[in-house]
Amino acid sequence: MMSRAEFLAQASKFPPAQDGWSDVREFSGEGWVAGRVVKGHGLSSGGKTLSLDLKEPVLEGDLVAVRIEKGLVKETILLVAGEGVYDDDHAAFSVARSEQWALFLSSIRLFFLSRRFIEAQTPTLVPSPGTEPFLDPFSTEWFLGSHRRQLFLPTSPEFHLKQMLVRGWTRIFEMKPCFRNGEIGEHHQPEFLMLEWYRAYATLDAIADDVDQLLRSISSQFDVEAPCLKRTTISELFAKAFHGFKLTPATTRDELAALAAREKIPVSADDTFDDVFFRLFLERIEAELGAEGPLLVSHYPPSQAALSRIGAHGFAERFEVYWKGLELANAFHELNDPLENEKRFAQDAEAKASLGKLAVPRDENLVRALKKGMPPSGGIALGVDRLFMALFGINEIGETRAFPLRR
Repeated sequence: MMSRAEFLAQASKFPPAQDGWSDVREFSGEGWVAGRVVKGHGLSSGGKTLSLDLKEPVLEGDLVAVRIEKGLVKETILLVAGEGVYDDDHAAFSVARSEQWALFLSSIRLFFLSRRFIEAQTPTLVPSPGTEPFLDPFSTEWFLGSHRRQLFLPTSPEFHLKQMLVRGWTRIFEMKPCFRNGEIGEHHQPEFLMLEWYRAYATLDAIADDVDQLLRSISSQFDVEAPCLKRTTISELFAKAFHGFKLTPATTRDELAALAAREKIPVSADDTFDDVFFRLFLERIEAELGAEGPLLVSHYPPSQAALSRIGAHGFAERFEVYWKGLELANAFHELNDPLENEKRFAQDAEAKASLGKLAVPRDENLVRALKKGMPPSGGIALGVDRLFMALFGINEIGETRAFPLRR
């Protein structure tokens, strides 16, 4: 029997591929098949494994090409002598998972194209990453000779998509890599994929219907039980969690603080209305949201309108979608009053400063566009990675990509 040393000595170093070789995934059963030797004397490539009687001097980890006739190994060519099994922190994202991810993205794209949406492609180097106070952007610099300009990676494609609404697009969507600094964990990566879509001249109900139909469409593509999108309001959640407490647009900070004291949830004297609200929400409500299926939560307090309208009922015209403990999406009946938008950009800047966060400029192109007139529109941002997690029962966002960032 040939020794390992003899086998290596007689093999040419790094021979090239040859016409007619197949990977395991495409192998018909006869002829040449190539791949990596895996435990149990198998050959693996293309996400599939072929059971073969491969013995020493071929070892686990080697890359080989094998000629098969009538189910028997007739010839073996060593392509690369592997140094053991390739194993790293990214093993959870297999070739099969990658294929599933690719089909998942394709099903999202086809859903919108079939509904006459136009796919947008907005910049990845932007003058303003978004003004949301609690988000930390990545900053970089563009230069040309002595000219210097600060640019950012987007936390969302929102600002450019809204400019497209002003310029005449009425149904647009984009799946965009977005970036948020200071975030990593089971549900957070600093780089992630955001799906945003907008409907000009449409209400939040139209966006909610899109969400419902999107979930049903994707589920049918993957033979997963179609989820039913249920709906509730923040007031209903507070009433259920806190023994009938009635949350209204006029509820004060002191009323919430009294509720927190009654429920033995600590608050500080300098906590704002929103601080107390989120402490109550996170302590008693959020963890259970979407446990039995996707849940749409609407009618947020007016202080949390962000860039949404405030409705005649006094609540912010926005909703969020939760599923399996994940916050999936955030939708707005978009604010298109240019002066009110500028006011809220200024409020965001003040809030960022008070939190000691990096100041970001407002997007002057967006400010100018809004003055030209943005149509009343519904819009939404949905985390694609998180939807994939919820749909296929994945617990950690790092398992949705080949190269997650680790701590």
